[in-house]
Parts: sequence; structure tokens; C-alpha cells
Amino acid sequence: MSETRGLARLRWLALIACVGLIAAACSSRSDSSQEEAGETSLSTEAPSTTRPPATTTAVTEPVEVEPPGPTGTLTYAILQDLPTDNYWAGLDTEDNFSVDYVLGHTAPSLYTEAFPNYTLVPSMAATAEVPIGEADGEEWVIDVPIREGLEWSDGEALDANDVAFTVTTAISLKLGGDFESMYPAAVEDDPETTEVDESADGIISAEAVDDLTVRFIWSRRPQLAEWHFGALQGAVFPEHFWAETVEGAETRSDLYAASGKGSPSAGPLIYDGREPGVFARAVANPNYLHRGSTNIAYDSGGFEHTGGDGFSYTVGDTSGSVLAEWTEGPFYGEVIYSVYEDADAAVLALIEGEVDYLLGASSLERGLRSLVLEAGTLDVIANSAHAIRYLSFNTRKFPMSDPAFRQAMACMIDKEFMANDVLQGAAIPVNSLVPPGNAFWANPDVSSWCENQTAKDRLASAVQILKDAGWTWDVEPQWNDDNRDVIPKGEGLRGPDGTSVGELELLAPGPSFDPLRATYALFIEDWAQDLGVPLKAEPTGFNAIVEEVFATGDAALEWDMYILGWSLTTYPFYLENFFTTANDSASGGFNTPGYSNPDYDALGEELLAEGDVNRAAEIVQEMDAIVAEDVPYLVLFAPQILETYQSELQFPSTETLDGIQHFGGLPGSVLPAD
Repeated sequence: MSETRGLARLRWLALIACVGLIAAACSSRSDSSQEEAGETSLSTEAPSTTRPPATTTAVTEPVEVEPPGPTGTLTYAILQDLPTDNYWAGLDTEDNFSVDYVLGHTAPSLYTEAFPNYTLVPSMAATAEVPIGEADGEEWVIDVPIREGLEWSDGEALDANDVAFTVTTAISLKLGGDFESMYPAAVEDDPETTEVDESADGIISAEAVDDLTVRFIWSRRPQLAEWHFGALQGAVFPEHFWAETVEGAETRSDLYAASGKGSPSAGPLIYDGREPGVFARAVANPNYLHRGSTNIAYDSGGFEHTGGDGFSYTVGDTSGSVLAEWTEGPFYGEVIYSVYEDADAAVLALIEGEVDYLLGASSLERGLRSLVLEAGTLDVIANSAHAIRYLSFNTRKFPMSDPAFRQAMACMIDKEFMANDVLQGAAIPVNSLVPPGNAFWANPDVSSWCENQTAKDRLASAVQILKDAGWTWDVEPQWNDDNRDVIPKGEGLRGPDGTSVGELELLAPGPSFDPLRATYALFIEDWAQDLGVPLKAEPTGFNAIVEEVFATGDAALEWDMYILGWSLTTYPFYLENFFTTANDSASGGFNTPGYSNPDYDALGEELLAEGDVNRAAEIVQEMDAIVAEDVPYLVLFAPQILETYQSELQFPSTETLDGIQHFGGLPGSVLPAD
């Protein structure tokens, strides 16, 4: 299990900070968000979504599994200098991925997202089942039990007092950045101001009931995004080290000005210093709370933890295939994070054996892959990014308003052909808004429209979908076996009421911004014209697309279709944001298609109100199936994450959504060759 809670936590912020992500879409860090800022089923039956409840199994006699003593040096290449060695400040720093890579391994959390299947599992907490709490008048009180015997790297107790201290500090000093999402503070309305309501729901307080119980008091019952994927995964700092600094701090700037060198760790590594612009160093933590434990992760979303740490549990559905099985270290005595100005320099260092792994903020450029493969001593692995690229239909206007039209278009688009033959493996075909790699939440029964059909069969199926819905042509498209093409193409396509389909426009980023989506748009244009849809792909600047499709009022009717993308979050509450009627972008929300479905709206409301993670997963799967059936979005593909490292390294698994980099390179789990 990885203790890189800082890295995992950032993923769910992608949607909460959506406006900021849109603004930062063209940054060099990654091609994600509405940049950017994620399986179509022909069946109308709801898929089975039953999941076994999370359980905790107590260990009466802890299994003693002592890993080999940490030795040797593991070297990561990073492409950003560490801006601070104070993790408080780092969490309030924009574009702080190097902070997460270097310091994120030091701060524990109550719960964390497990490698490689993202299942929510306990870390400091004493139960796998997440405590939900209960109402106390208008407030909501949640007690979280803490495991006994936990220690910081200096031997001091790690307990409820540290959690309460961290949350109280974040609220009292009004810490910003990631703290605002980890520990959102409840704010009362100022009675002296009448024009603005400053009130906000959130955490009123956190207090240590005793050493092994921390009590959170919320102004109302927190949503899953705020609790399971917010406060429970928030960083915890050692009170005995930071209390004096916090006590003397009048503002957060005073706290951020202090050095973090010497701060104890509860993760696999202890930060040990840096030379700015050159490197940062960490050493193995002998008191790492998961040291010696054995983990098994399943593709069905289940996770088993049996420990040399004296704690065992099983979470979720363990009926699937094993993704990874390993014993937790750390196995290296020290980890060096060497700073390089760009990927070219880092790859050269890899080839020359100066570093072991390129811990990049984004995918290794494909142009560098040939150099890596020629070296002979390096491995390259490919994983799906936790992001999607999608085609959106403006359902407010004809013909996109007819589900049959959208379904026929989806049927014509061969995602496997595009990914494998056209884009040469640079994209990974995806069918659902929740990627399969997000195993606990993904709907395994969602499939693609006209899946595995030939081009001939796709045309026949698409024509039949339209015919069944009452559509007609002046010239119906036909497949020509001799030419292996559509001859004649469709002409004079009319809707069920006889309305002709006029010229339509597909907005997509141009080849200089994203050649993958630019290429995809041209093929969609061709497939649409085969069917008789007069569609024209229009290369458009990214910002111009965003401005047009997020236009409000009557301007929301101007566009027809577009291709963009989203970064996704582990907890897929974005399904409510993207497609409920209340979130129509014409009124300022994120539902750009203007999709409206009362049944879907009801599920969205239920999802936001749901406090049980297992029931929430069922709702998510139902919502994903509805979107796949109605096609307001057609998910096209996920970008690829390419990573490279010395072949001698042994990772528990090299297959995980968003790559090993999402988990900070797994410094507590990676094994040397011997």
C-alpha cells in the first residue's frame, strides 16, 4: 500500500477546481482538465452492481513478516525543483507535483487510495469500514478510531492528537491550496454585511476524544467527496515537531516560512535535505506503519492487507483476478530525487545509468521512447491516463436532440481501429466515463456501441438504428463489397418529422495542440458523411472551444458537436456535474450537452446525498450505464502514460491507471534486482 496520499488526493480536486483547470489547460504539466479542466451499452437493463460490504478482520496474533533491511540507493529523475521543504507550504503551492513526489511520502492520513486499483483503505484508521457518524442537533459528529501503537519516525506516538492538531491548524490559520479541500472550514455569515453571505458548510472542529479517537464536527453531514475523498485522506502532521511553530504563527505565512527539515515521517521515507536545483534526499523510515505487511489487490476492486504491522483487513470484492501481491518495504536505504531541466536530459541520465526511474509530471514523450528502447537496459511501460477525450453532442438542438442520431453516430465510430491502426497505440480506447482501472467504481458491463463489428456491419447497424426511430434518406447509404467502402454515401437525411439535417460543425483542437484529437475529428467527419450527416470538422483553438461550449443563455444553442477532454477523479461525482439538468452549462454549470433526464437527475441527487461508499458505487454504475446508452457524450479514448526505468527494478505491478507516477514511483514498495 502506498502512503502517497498527497498524490492520490490531488486527483479528486480536478473537478472541484474545474474553473481553474480550464484556465490552466494549456500548461506544460499535463494535457488534462477541460484540458484540461472519465462503454456504451445496447442493453436497457441496469447492470448488476452488488458489492460486498467493506469488512475488517482483527488479528489476534500478528503475522511477523520482516522485509530485508533497507540498503542501497534508489534515484528518481524529477523535472521540477522542490520549491520548499515545508510540506505545509507545499500543499498551498500551485503546480506542486515535486512537493508531492518528495514530501508526500512522509505525511500519513486516516485512509488512502490503494495501489494499483484505487480502492479506499485504512492507513491510520483502525477499521476498514469508514465511520459515517450521526447528527447532533444541526451538526454532524463523526468519531474515527485510530490504530494503537503507531509511531512517527523519531519514535513519538502517532495518534488522534496529531490529527486534531493538523485540522485545527488548517482552520485557525486559514490555510489555502489543498487544505481548503482536505479540511474545508465551516464559516458563519458576518451579520454586519447584508449584501454578501459569507457562510459555508464544512468542519467546525476536530478534537482528540482520547489518544485513539479523533472527533470531527461538521456543520452538516459531509458528502463522500468531502469526507471519504477529502478529510479522511488529508495529510497529518506531527504535533510534537510543529506545535511551537504554529503557536508562534500569526498568519499562514509565518508557518510556511519555517524549514521542514527534521520533521518526523510516518511514511516509508524520511525527508533528509536538499540542494536547491540539484537534488533532494530521503532515507528509509524504520518505523513505517505498514512495513512488513502483505497486500493483494484485485481487478474487481477488492484489497487484502495482512500485516507484519499487526493489522489485517479485507475491503470490497475480492472475487476478481489478482492485480498485484507484494510485501511492503522500504527496501532501499536512501532515495535521491535528482532535478533535470527537461525530459531529454533526464532520459540521457537514464541511458547512462545515473538514475533509476523518470518520475515525470506527464507522459514520457513518444519521440524519446526509441532512444530508451535502444539502450537495452531500460523498460518502457504504458498505462491509461486517468483522463478521457470525448465527443459531445448539443442535445438542445436537432438532430443531436434525438438519441437515435447520437447512437447511430456512436455506432459508426470504431474506437479500436482508431487507437490501434490510426493512432498507432498512442491512445487507449475507453467506453465509459469511469475507466476500468478505477476498479471499485467502474461498471464492467458497459460496452461500446456496435462493438467488434466490421465497417460493413457498423454501417448496417447505424442505418437500422435510424430507421427504427423513423429517419429516412433520399439516398440510403450502402456498403460496396468490391470497393470495401460506402458507395453510395447517404444523402438527404431527414428526422422522424421530415426535418432535413443541415450542415453541422465539429469543433476540435488542431494538430499543433493535439494531433490525436485532430485526427479523430477528421475520421468522425468521414464516418458521419458516409451515413449521410453533412458534418465538417473544424480545427479550433482550445480556448475558443471552451468559450463557445460553456456559453450561457441562447448562445448555448450555437455549437453542434465538439471534442475535448477531462481529468477524472477517483470518486466519480463528476457524473452528477456533467449531466444533471440543474448543471446545464447554459445556466453556468458543466453539463455542456444540455442533457436532461429525470431518472438520471434523481440518481444524481441520490449520489450527492449518499454516505455509504458501496451504495454510491452502485449509483455511479447506474449513471454510467445511462450515459453510455443515451450518448450525450461519446467517450473516445484515454491518453497514454509512458514511463521508463532501469530494467532491474521490480515493481509490485506495472499496470495501474495513471501510471506508477501517480503513486510517486512507489519508493516504499519497489525492489532491487537482487
